[in-house]
Amino acid sequence: MKAENCPEKQGNKEVNIRRLVRIFAVITSIGAYIMLLLGLLVTNSGSGQGCGNSWPFCHGQIIPGTLTIQGVTEYSHRIASSVDGLLVLVLTIAVWLLYRRDFLAKLLSFLSLFFVLVQGALGALTVIYEGKFELKILLSIHFGLSLIAFASVVLLTIRLFQINKDQQRVPEKAAPVSRAFKISIWGLAVYTYIIVYTGALVAHTGAVTGCGTQLPGCGSTYLPDFTSLAGIQVLHRYVAALLWFLVLAFLIVAVRSYRNRPDIVRGAWWAFILITLQALSGMTAVITQG
Repeated sequence: MKAENCPEKQGNKEVNIRRLVRIFAVITSIGAYIMLLLGLLVTNSGSGQGCGNSWPFCHGQIIPGTLTIQGVTEYSHRIASSVDGLLVLVLTIAVWLLYRRDFLAKLLSFLSLFFVLVQGALGALTVIYEGKFELKILLSIHFGLSLIAFASVVLLTIRLFQINKDQQRVPEKAAPVSRAFKISIWGLAVYTYIIVYTGALVAHTGAVTGCGTQLPGCGSTYLPDFTSLAGIQVLHRYVAALLWFLVLAFLIVAVRSYRNRPDIVRGAWWAFILITLQALSGMTAVITQG
């Protein structure tokens, strides 16, 4: 009897461990989001030099004697980044041990760890180059890579829950997705990522106020000099507006052609809702002048 129950006990043990890994993945995703928000707070509050040019510690000390508000903001971001990096490392190891046969889970865990490390290194460089021209370029790249790191962790978490759901239901063949539709998904992803950088350029050059509070126009023209702050602002508006229409078209196609794929329809709806909210937040930033 004991021998017969061993496989069942081992199976239950693995199920419990995987449940803990999924919970840990959710915590890691939340940590990545907090890290992203703190990074934005550092940039928007001008706290990049809150700890001087020393890194990873603040003013060369693990526990500084005195800290300004900028110092607290910068050091909090560094601590959160370090903690989240450790969480991602542990999660990556767990995924590679427990989900050896799932290529997508292993790929996403690798990307999560890789981009967390790269964006951390760029974060250190932004401290070193604080106050120099190179900083704007580094900040934009740093922000973009931070988004990839965050997205990778979130997608990994979703994948782990998908695996669990697939194991609990009777296997059924998913409806096929056309090659053109797959290409459109990747195209939208790449285009969205490019727009992230145009938005970062707006933020880091101070172009949020380039057109004042005017929407959708910019002064007396819709095509200002694109080398000016107004031009940078308008360029971002145009490419972002195009993205909104593309995502709307994507949603319509998904609802009409893939009703039997609720995962695709849900994803399309979420993409449209989030893009719309992002657009509204951008408009609010212009109206309120940042």
